[in-house]
Amino acid sequence: MLNPGQQLYQKLRQELAQTDFFKPDLGHHLRRLFLYGGLHLISFWGVFYFAHSGWRWVALLGLALSNLQFYFFAHDAGHYSLSRRKIINFLVGEFSMSFLGGGSFHFWQHKHNLHHRYCNEEKNDPDVEALFVKFYADDTTERPGWIRWIVKNQAVLVWFLAMFHNFDYLRLSWLYIAKHRKLCQREMVLAPLHFCVYFFLPAVVLGWQMAVVNYLFITAVTGILLVKLFAVNHIGMPTIPPDHNLSFLEQQVITSRNVLVPRWLDDYFGGLNYQIEHHLFPWVPISRYRGASPVVKAFCQQHGIPYHEENLFSAMMGVERHLAHMAATEKSA
Repeated sequence: MLNPGQQLYQKLRQELAQTDFFKPDLGHHLRRLFLYGGLHLISFWGVFYFAHSGWRWVALLGLALSNLQFYFFAHDAGHYSLSRRKIINFLVGEFSMSFLGGGSFHFWQHKHNLHHRYCNEEKNDPDVEALFVKFYADDTTERPGWIRWIVKNQAVLVWFLAMFHNFDYLRLSWLYIAKHRKLCQREMVLAPLHFCVYFFLPAVVLGWQMAVVNYLFITAVTGILLVKLFAVNHIGMPTIPPDHNLSFLEQQVITSRNVLVPRWLDDYFGGLNYQIEHHLFPWVPISRYRGASPVVKAFCQQHGIPYHEENLFSAMMGVERHLAHMAATEKSA
């Protein structure tokens, strides 16, 4: 027998089932694949063709932006929203994240599933546990003095720290692949192939110095884009103790923030600006979230569940205020 929280969630699902919310959207996936796959190929060519002109930086930015979109492809694959066939999702995810990104799709999926299961839950959600950033006041992580100085200034340094996001993800990915070789057999081929194509090939053609600069630029910019997009989804929203008594519906809605942007920016956000709908129904194609948002919002308001949405500027200011407030709770270096 379902408890009251489960019954409420099922009621919301039934309301959304009366729309096209749960229908596949192959056309949306194919459009993104051709558009951003084309951008990636053109940008990769441009890195070589415009190597000695200012257009080189445009090409590098194009690679970072297309990498971001294929990160979203991997994200959707990790939630099995691309296809009902599990193997297709895994192949797309591994190609996008392991070959194009150089990391481990399986590591990311493991970590991200924990985030969804324990969203903003202190001690359990890996996305609110960090050494260089403090997300909640009761975080008792022991930090060396120089890191405590960074945390005390995290509201100012957050976007500088974001440049290192992807480098840390790559480090953790390689450790995960080495530890789970049987699970990551394809990634053991795809991740090294990534470095052959995106680092060693440019090094041979363009020289080591330019190859290093190019790779560092793309990785840093992609990290900044990812952190900027995902920070506004949860930072500044309530964190909850592990022994909370919230239902799944309440936890996912209360700890998430929707970011209101024009429709043409939905691709840039990977549809995840509708974070509430995504956390409630992560297996649904991201193209369906905008249409479902008014239904979910009205349902939450009807049942007294706070539904938080704000524009991008306001959300970013909320992130800054929260980080500054948490920095004030960290003991001095």
